[in-house]
Amino acid sequence: MKVRNLIRGSLAQFRQNLVRTGLTLLGIIFGVASVIAMITIGEGAQNEIMKKIESMGADLVHVSANRIEKSQISEIINDSEGLSMRDVRAFEKIIPMNGRSVTLVNKAKIETSNLPIQGAELEVYAVSRRFLEVNNLNLVAGRNFCSDDFSMNGSVALIGHTYSLQFFESPKMAVGQQIRLNYKWFTIIGVFGKSEVSEEPVKKKKGKRKVPDDLNMYSQSILLPISTYYEKIAPPKVFSDLDKITIKCRSLSETNMIKDVAQKILCITHNGVNDFKIVSPLELLEQKQSTQQVFNVVLLSIASISLLVGGIGIMNIMLANVMERRHEIGVRRALGAKKRHIVMQFMFESVFICLIGGAAGVIAGMSLSHAILTFTKIPVSFSALPIFLSFAISFLVGIIFGIMPAREAANLNPVEALHYE
Repeated sequence: MKVRNLIRGSLAQFRQNLVRTGLTLLGIIFGVASVIAMITIGEGAQNEIMKKIESMGADLVHVSANRIEKSQISEIINDSEGLSMRDVRAFEKIIPMNGRSVTLVNKAKIETSNLPIQGAELEVYAVSRRFLEVNNLNLVAGRNFCSDDFSMNGSVALIGHTYSLQFFESPKMAVGQQIRLNYKWFTIIGVFGKSEVSEEPVKKKKGKRKVPDDLNMYSQSILLPISTYYEKIAPPKVFSDLDKITIKCRSLSETNMIKDVAQKILCITHNGVNDFKIVSPLELLEQKQSTQQVFNVVLLSIASISLLVGGIGIMNIMLANVMERRHEIGVRRALGAKKRHIVMQFMFESVFICLIGGAAGVIAGMSLSHAILTFTKIPVSFSALPIFLSFAISFLVGIIFGIMPAREAANLNPVEALHYE
């Protein structure tokens, strides 16, 4: 039997009962659309998780200060001084530093600046010497902080790649420029970025400057040596002087182990006061994946129910076709058609209608995913996998739910079938 003839025959049968065929297709369409939505949302969420982990640093453990109300500080300050240099020294002393390192960061409060931005909106951080290395940041232009900058409280600063384009048009043009933070002047000695970023000047267009994205949380920031910050911007705070301590591990797999060690150290240095929190990328990844798996199971259950209903609908319409076409089957058998020819014909019709439903489901699923991406903040990711998977599922549904009607048609008695009106 020629495929072309099978397609023509199938389409002729479907056109005879358009309403019934359309209703039958709905189950397949909804099921396939659910599968498409599940995969695109699942992949989008996974990509979003990986982006967040990469922005944090896949091999970094972050220790940050919990927000404590001022009224509670007086109650705990005798037991804990919050996140401080004492914790940094404890980490460096207890955690083996071969292949690992510790850095700190403190957000500066800036009120005025000579830059074309409100001082309160500037992201300025006081950091330790190995900050760029620990956070996987690279120099784009100029130089990094050196030991003299810390020991001599140098009036120097590093500026993020995005800020260099925004304020000075290019990283090279930013190096050597003077900036005022509060009432002190600092010299920009270097520009840093996350990875491969451009050093070319940004072209202006109609008074606006297009600033390319540099995917790291510090791309729009200014860094100062921590000693300079204490000397020229603000003295150390009495409680919780540091905002964050970052521990660079040797690999992602050991981050949970380092987190546990850091937790025990802080419990000792803080005398059991819970004024800190620790985030491990691996732990965060495991938690997000666990949540995503539950979400995927729910979506898969919805898709499975829809496909089951659709498959039952396919079986129903094919059994109805067998009853309506008994005379046709009898004529074909009388003219020499064998059972396998009858089975092939009805199986093809079953698979064909499922593939049509699968194609419509792919369009509906992609449209749904695009609508989710457009109107919500839920991340989605489009790929060829859900399309191939959807057609594979449609094919299997057609085979599984079409085999019974096909065998029913093939097993009809030719003589009885010929006398059927």
